[in-house]
Amino acid sequence: MSLWSDYTESIFNPVNILSRENPKEEANRYLDQIPGVGRQYYNPFIEGGNKARGVLEGEYSKLLNPNSFIDELMKNYSLSKGAQYQRDELTKGLNATAAAGGFSGTPYHQTSYGNMADKIISQDMQQYLQNALGVYGKGLSGEEDFFNKGYGASSSLADLIAGNLGSQGGLAFQQANQTNASRDAFVNSLIKALSQGAGAYGG
Repeated sequence: MSLWSDYTESIFNPVNILSRENPKEEANRYLDQIPGVGRQYYNPFIEGGNKARGVLEGEYSKLLNPNSFIDELMKNYSLSKGAQYQRDELTKGLNATAAAGGFSGTPYHQTSYGNMADKIISQDMQQYLQNALGVYGKGLSGEEDFFNKGYGASSSLADLIAGNLGSQGGLAFQQANQTNASRDAFVNSLIKALSQGAGAYGG
């Protein structure tokens, strides 16, 4: 800062002697920034939180109709390779046993095969559904975690910034009051000196 700038802002500059600082306006220069700064940091998290909330609302609404929800999960189901292998081995074993016993192709043979094959398929479907529900649950948990932590972090950050700017505003208010007090003291001293000088001159 130049000497001229120092002088123009000094309370000893005649232009500034009778000027007054408004403490409220000085403080509000900082305090008025709080909402804007808060929004600057809040908005990314709010947008992300709203997106997560929309996802969660949509997914939770599906759970109101559990049959439809399970049908949706199972629509892409196909027999796993492990279950296919078990079924093929079952077919070979039953065919060999039926051929040896002489009841190959009989209703008993077909019923035995059907019951055992159904058991393999049922177990495979149950495992698929459990896996799908596990992945689905983790997805929901991740969205919830993102929403909650994002909101918490944005709140903490905004509180920190607001507190910092609030402190700055308080300091500006205090500084303005001190400046006014200094000017008052200077003006009072000047008036006193002029009064004394006038008294001495009149005497």
